[in-house]
Amino acid sequence: MSKLKMGIIGLGRMGMEHAKHIAANAGQVEALAACALDDGQLAVAKELGFKAVYKDYKEMLDKEDIEAIIVASPTDLHTEMCAYILQHPKKIHIFCEKPLDMNVNDETESMKIYNLVKQADVVFQIGFNRRMDKQYRAAYEQIQEGKIGDPQVVKITSRDPFVISIDLIKRIGGLLVDFTTYDFDMARYMMGSNIKEVYAKGGVLIEPKLKEVDDIDTLALVLEFENGTFGLIDNSRQAVYGYDVRVEVFGSEGMLKVENVNKSAVEYYNKDNAQLKNPLPIFMERYEEAYISEMDSFIQSVKSGTPVVCSIEDVILAQRAAAAGLESLRTGKPVRVNNEF
Repeated sequence: MSKLKMGIIGLGRMGMEHAKHIAANAGQVEALAACALDDGQLAVAKELGFKAVYKDYKEMLDKEDIEAIIVASPTDLHTEMCAYILQHPKKIHIFCEKPLDMNVNDETESMKIYNLVKQADVVFQIGFNRRMDKQYRAAYEQIQEGKIGDPQVVKITSRDPFVISIDLIKRIGGLLVDFTTYDFDMARYMMGSNIKEVYAKGGVLIEPKLKEVDDIDTLALVLEFENGTFGLIDNSRQAVYGYDVRVEVFGSEGMLKVENVNKSAVEYYNKDNAQLKNPLPIFMERYEEAYISEMDSFIQSVKSGTPVVCSIEDVILAQRAAAAGLESLRTGKPVRVNNEF
């Protein structure tokens, strides 16, 4: 089978991660072209083996025979770039990082992409990488097998190790849009049902400067699903002990838990206390294998037509849950989520 000719737009921290995976997958993929504005990033792309580099993504798409592309640009450019690619004369499959759009309160651009995807004969996958993490995937599969009976409550904890810069928050969206959308998607994924209602409480308990950009650093959510089950999510922008992400699903016949991953499985106990390693320090390490798996999954979907692991519908539903959460924070009341397309 011929190699899939791939390109990438954006070589920031996620884009560079994907670029490395493409370059390392020489058996299935040809690293054809990369686009970024930074000369240093483009130099790294050349070192990785990308045949051509560009600063203008439109020029790259016009000149190169790209069959599939990764959109890892700043979040506020996702819809613009995806729309251009989907309307390009060439047939180009798309892997787009999440969220699709920062403006979750106005679906105009997201629904434009949704309609273009439905009209185009292309694979379109969203980068909710946690679905491909082997720990979460194992829990999901056991739920599907009925090991805990009927799922009743899902509890998700997501806490970053440090507060990211205000400038970065401006570019990628606030806590609910950039951060909690992962949890909304994971909650739907584990429970097998759409989120019906969101009730949110949040505030600034860590970094006062977040008030200047109308954001928060601490969040607690109660979810109700369409099938009558419930969810609890807690988020923080700063856990001093590391990247803290855990999931628990409770059911009629048992419970499944996905705990933190650390660098050592060795725990030390004595008469006074117990010691174990902290969680991994950052999401890039925690989900390193998941990033590879989600890209492998995308490549296989393009080559063999298998369904994508995370669709355009999935990201829009996560964004709608985020919009409901923002409205709940504003009003202090539970807010219904629109799940219709």
